[in-house]
Amino acid sequence: MIAKVLITFGVLFAAPFCMGLLPVRFMPGEEQKKDPLAVYLAGFLLSLAVFQIIAVPVILIMPWGFPRIVILYSIALVVLSAVGLIAGRTVLNELVAEGKVLWDRRSRFSVETFIYWLIAVGLIVFQIYMAYTHAFFDGDDAYYVAQSVIADQSNVLYRILPYTGLTTTVDVRHALATLPIWEAYLARISGIHPAIIAHSLLPLIFIPVTYLFYFQIGKRLLKKDCRKLAVFMILVSVLQIFGNTSIYTNSTFFLMRTWQGKSMLCNMVLLAVLWCLLSLWDNRGEAKEEKQTGWWIVLCAVNMTAAMATTMGAFLTGLLIAVVGLVIAVRDKRPQVLPKLAASCIPCILYLAVYMVLV
Repeated sequence: MIAKVLITFGVLFAAPFCMGLLPVRFMPGEEQKKDPLAVYLAGFLLSLAVFQIIAVPVILIMPWGFPRIVILYSIALVVLSAVGLIAGRTVLNELVAEGKVLWDRRSRFSVETFIYWLIAVGLIVFQIYMAYTHAFFDGDDAYYVAQSVIADQSNVLYRILPYTGLTTTVDVRHALATLPIWEAYLARISGIHPAIIAHSLLPLIFIPVTYLFYFQIGKRLLKKDCRKLAVFMILVSVLQIFGNTSIYTNSTFFLMRTWQGKSMLCNMVLLAVLWCLLSLWDNRGEAKEEKQTGWWIVLCAVNMTAAMATTMGAFLTGLLIAVVGLVIAVRDKRPQVLPKLAASCIPCILYLAVYMVLV
């Protein structure tokens, strides 16, 4: 049991952090290199993108290929984590040094700012607690969670209809979005039932990660003003808590259907796109332009993660990147950014091409 807990911790936390050291090493400035949250978020997106790259070919070629996915993805996590640790050791040293500096300055916040942050953290913890203790049933569970159960228990990938139990050809409409298979992978390595993974474990991961993206975006928009950033996080939390005005709002999906790809796309992936684009927009000097390789890697990973969440995600993220890219090119007179943004969408284009051919 302890071994499975350690393996699960490694897959969800340790491996993403180690993988994130690699792209952060190629980001401009020292800000990201000294931010462990940015390192983890970059690695988390990379780990999901790698799963999508591995899982889609196996799903299309091997009907009983789930064990192959488990083996290949586990090897990929180990190898990429080792590469990240080796290539990003300077970033790791800077993180340790920055941690010591922050500890020495731990009393720099005013009482007012501390209270604001206490409220913000309390609201986030409250949402996590409610999502964990009040597992909401949804009709889509009959398909998506059932596909995770089928993959974990029979190793079959999208060749059994969850509604009837009958065999069928590969379900292309859903098979290219591999989030249910990722949930089955977590179930296989942890020994926890896939339904528990979806309803209980994933809210503990996706809700905090989503708020980390809000935190990173707030830092960009508010110029790292701690007091304003705390108020921003409180406002976002309140909007999410009281956002259940219909069954279609992103707040409803965020807190009641956290484990579904649609929720992951609209609440986490689109925020990741904005985070990347804001960072690329801020770094506008010629010297910095040459050092943005890390952000382009992360943006490509975001595109793959969008496709992992839902088939429409590949189109929607590409559309968002195109619109924001045009604004950047016109406002800042930077037409040279358009080919790079288009290149970051190549994974989405290839994914949609495969979908159109199979359909």
